Amino acid sequence: MPSYEDLRNLACPASHMFEVVMDIEAYPSFLPWVAEARILTRSEHELTAELVADFKGLRQPFKTVDRFVPNKLVEVRLLEGPFRFLESIWSFEERGPDACRVRFSIEFEFKSMVLGMVASPIFGHACKTMAHVFEERAMQLYRKEVK
Repeated sequence: MPSYEDLRNLACPASHMFEVVMDIEAYPSFLPWVAEARILTRSEHELTAELVADFKGLRQPFKTVDRFVPNKLVEVRLLEGPFRFLESIWSFEERGPDACRVRFSIEFEFKSMVLGMVASPIFGHACKTMAHVFEERAMQLYRKEVK
């Protein structure tokens, strides 16, 4: 089963990175493989979301349940979709007023071997660049606030 983990020290507060990760409806504006994203339900420490992944023209909707502890942790688990298994974890550790350590991990497996052959390389690359893309988004938003 493909998996990936990334650990980064960032020049922004943990709360800011948490907000970027939780801004699911903005994903299509900065994640090239996400065509659509919406929140279905939200409670104090949990939400369900529906995303449409675009694997080079092959659009695949999927739903997740996201459990979270504000500014500390986001756990994403598959509810339904083209995956047999999908789980990712974001953790945020404050390292000062304008610094944090972010850990991102993900494991996935597609249900269909054919879809897996087509989509795994694309999704695998997306996973390997995920933390970097979120870091860029946070820096872009954070710099706007500082100015």
